[in-house]
Amino acid sequence: MTTTESLVRGRVRSLCRALSPLLGDDPDLTRTRASLAEPLRLAVVGRVSTGKSTLVNALVGRRVAPTSAGECTKVVTWYRYGEPDQARLVLHDGRSLRVRLVDRALPDELGVPASEVARLEVWLTSRALRHLTLIDTPGLGTTNEDQETATRAAILGVERESQIAAGQADALLFLIGEAARRSDLDFLDDFRASSGSLTPSSVNAVGVLAKSDGTGSGVLDETDPFKLAGDQAARLASTHRGVLSDVLPVSGLLAETALTGVITETLAAALGAQVDQDPALLAVSQDPELEPLAAAFGPYGLVAGRDVAAAGASKLREWCLETSGIRLLEEVVHGRLVPRSDLLKASRGLSTLESVSRRLPTELREDALALLEEARLDPTLHAIGELQAMERLLAERPDSPLLPALAGFVDGAEDAVLLVGGAEVGSPAEQARGLSAEATRSAALATSAAEVAAGRVLARSYQLLARRLP
Repeated sequence: MTTTESLVRGRVRSLCRALSPLLGDDPDLTRTRASLAEPLRLAVVGRVSTGKSTLVNALVGRRVAPTSAGECTKVVTWYRYGEPDQARLVLHDGRSLRVRLVDRALPDELGVPASEVARLEVWLTSRALRHLTLIDTPGLGTTNEDQETATRAAILGVERESQIAAGQADALLFLIGEAARRSDLDFLDDFRASSGSLTPSSVNAVGVLAKSDGTGSGVLDETDPFKLAGDQAARLASTHRGVLSDVLPVSGLLAETALTGVITETLAAALGAQVDQDPALLAVSQDPELEPLAAAFGPYGLVAGRDVAAAGASKLREWCLETSGIRLLEEVVHGRLVPRSDLLKASRGLSTLESVSRRLPTELREDALALLEEARLDPTLHAIGELQAMERLLAERPDSPLLPALAGFVDGAEDAVLLVGGAEVGSPAEQARGLSAEATRSAALATSAAEVAAGRVLARSYQLLARRLP
């Protein structure tokens, strides 16, 4: 998988070099090159007060992002791997200003109006950021037009109305409430377009219910809020599979508490001491002495975590990790999105380069489009077609028998796994050619456009596999 993906990224880099004399210093070409040189860029987006910064802290493994409504939460913030820990403001006028970290965290106030800030860049020695750049955004649906504009510009690119905008995020965690609003869906549609996907679904956008511990009536509900959130997530995933590949129930607060070193034996003992308190009163208590517990665990954790806390900090941390749902989200991020980063970047890059090329004068446009067509026909970039075909099947025919085989190619399965289901006679190359013929027949007999396209893509995948097998 790594070798294939490196070849994919390298082929698009080569295309950038070939197009450079035609495109000159076009900013979209510059941004595409920069993106290809970096790890996956994962944006955390959602309406205000959906828990974006709290979730970012959990994913980073450190309480670095402010969660109170200060200046810092009103600007787009990039978290990258680097040492030593440092931060700087990049202003719209081109200036760069150093930001001093306070107790290893960003300050609430920046000393500069948020309207003057293009972005805040932060480098941290966090293992979670070695293969990932996180982009924390101010929020959508805010009454502050500057904040929403900053979010849209960072994720979708400058030209919001453009069908293929030169955006900066390769993948998206979209935080939603109990229901996705029309403006949320509009943003997701724009993101899908900016990602270079022409199919009805997006494998690089994942929905997150980040406050699942408060679903329904929270801990006081007759049904556990996480059960309610799980049912809700399943409904949202089914309803909006055209723009989201999945929707996951998560408690960002419990995840942040578990992963940022907050839980100590003292804190666990204090929570365990509440075991005899009335749950209804404890959940709404305004007792100042309980403020540290409420801040760390919220009403749900205060009530549901008491018995576990009596067993000590280690058990409490394990309970928070298991209950919060963060492990499944980390699996999606690091097990699905990060391994596919080269394919996502290449797909996005090709679409951006095509959009730029079509804006060229006629005498240059034909040469540029010819280079693009040559690249698209290159077997090296066939993996992009596999990803897009799988994406379309997931949206339109999730029960298609072609899906497991496509997923195997996309996720870089071993050759022996890719040949499963074929005739166990002849050489591996002959088996691959036989599977190619079967895929061609499937395409001919398919009743949906998605399966027709997938069958054709899969047939070529097996042919390319046969070329390199004995």
